[in-house]
Amino acid sequence: MGFRDRVEKVGPAHYVLAPVGDMRCPVDAWLDEGLFAQTDESLWRQAALAAAYPGAQGLHLMPDTHLGYGIPVGGVLVTDQTIVQAGSGYDISCGVVYMKARGLAAADVVDWERRRQWVDAVEARVATGIGNHRPRLAPQISHRLVEDVLFNGAKALGVSADLCERHAIEVDPQLFDRKRVPKAAAKAQPQLGSVGGGNHFIEMQVDRDDGSVWVMVHCGSRGFGWQTANHFFYAGAEKLGLPKGRREESWLDAGSRLGQMYWAHHNAAANYAVANRHLIVHGVREATQQVLKADVEVFYEISHNLVQRETLWLPDGRTQTGFVHRKGATRAFPAGHPDLRGTRWADTGHPVLIPGSMLDGAAILYPQDGARRSACSVNHGSGRVMGRGQAQRDLRHIHDEIDHEMRHVRRVFGPEQVVIEGVVGNTERTPLDECGHVYKDLDQVLGVLETEGIATVAHRLYPVANLKGVN
Repeated sequence: MGFRDRVEKVGPAHYVLAPVGDMRCPVDAWLDEGLFAQTDESLWRQAALAAAYPGAQGLHLMPDTHLGYGIPVGGVLVTDQTIVQAGSGYDISCGVVYMKARGLAAADVVDWERRRQWVDAVEARVATGIGNHRPRLAPQISHRLVEDVLFNGAKALGVSADLCERHAIEVDPQLFDRKRVPKAAAKAQPQLGSVGGGNHFIEMQVDRDDGSVWVMVHCGSRGFGWQTANHFFYAGAEKLGLPKGRREESWLDAGSRLGQMYWAHHNAAANYAVANRHLIVHGVREATQQVLKADVEVFYEISHNLVQRETLWLPDGRTQTGFVHRKGATRAFPAGHPDLRGTRWADTGHPVLIPGSMLDGAAILYPQDGARRSACSVNHGSGRVMGRGQAQRDLRHIHDEIDHEMRHVRRVFGPEQVVIEGVVGNTERTPLDECGHVYKDLDQVLGVLETEGIATVAHRLYPVANLKGVN
């Protein structure tokens, strides 16, 4: 009998794989029947293996889950003294920052050419794609600022803690040494303040219900984080005697010397990612002021590829501490969570920022009390249904249709029923590996969270302009 065959439905959108074999904890999956039907044996096998890591205390699959490495994407692994590097993956602290445009409404961004000018203005200030290039209007980054960022995150930029999930993560200076990973150090200064490639983007969006205008930035720790992760994947595999081809299965004892060094370097990469997003805000602000004659203000910033030691607030009210690995999953502390005491979000829970696809948009959620059942976590997006290579192969024949869809999609916004047509992009053609066809239905994914009382949707937003980091 396969792992998938052993899964039982225990709630309206809740499935459980009870421990079997080497599993140390159950797998709780937050899926409706349609999303469960999309899962296959390989996903459940990977989940079972993740639940078998030493010290595993709980594993949750979010409704956007799909096959990853070590831990499924959309997976949340809770451990005691074990750090599983796959819990952050290669893009340590990939995440999102949301800005709201002051005084702008849907009617102000109807014009296609005006949105095109905004895209061009952002691109003149913020680097997208792989490499180390810096646009002509981008600010220069000093080595001193990089050093401050690695230890102090967004705090080094003067950003308020209330605008960040974690604006500064502690890094032990006795354990962090930039010279230890020279390939990471070489990427730190030239790439700070840039978006990168893959699924990263800058996007202007409009709120479906009130017509307000927002900007979302999705990016991570760039080459600094990738090289850091790669170094410690190899180091962990060597310590465990794993072949290099299985390095992504490695794990570290948090109390060991190697575990402590990884933790320091991981946290420095997380600080880098948080600051990176806030530096991009400056370029977006200048572009918005120039083209739309309006300012933007940061609403919130949050990560969704991160391992952190935090307070676990259990359904029965008890608390304990543990390492929470959110691989393609987002922290969701509801009102009353012990770690929110003294913050502006103590009585509401903090916002949760969910990107979807460049066609179907994004959402802002607020956690509900049911989040305690999911390790205070939710999804990080809508979730892929098609890999990048498969998308390039299988969708090539309808590329013209996809381009037409992006150019002519019509949506109605706000009480004034403003119609906006098309999504302006910075690419000649829609990237097939990032088009709407390769992702799950975001509303279906979000519906699972509301059905199970994990989170509620406060804002549903759709894109009107998008800058992709095309490789």
